[in-house]
Amino acid sequence: MATGDERDRLAAMRRRLAARPNAVRFGELRVLLIAHGFAVRSGRGSHVVFERGEQRLTIPYRPGTVLAVYVRRALALCEEDR
Repeated sequence: MATGDERDRLAAMRRRLAARPNAVRFGELRVLLIAHGFAVRSGRGSHVVFERGEQRLTIPYRPGTVLAVYVRRALALCEEDR
């Protein structure tokens, strides 16, 4: 179970990522998804698959920033479990 400080930190991270979805690095998104219970499974080639139960999100790894569409999908999945 997340402590109060951890919940506050995750909420701040979600707000920051939602405010600038075009400037999110893969590592930031990975931290958020893992904190929300997703497990990392290597995909094929440059793709990484995050799984939590029946939910699955595949994100292509690219240098620089992740496309905003993947950030929005990840944030939507994280909102579902709140």
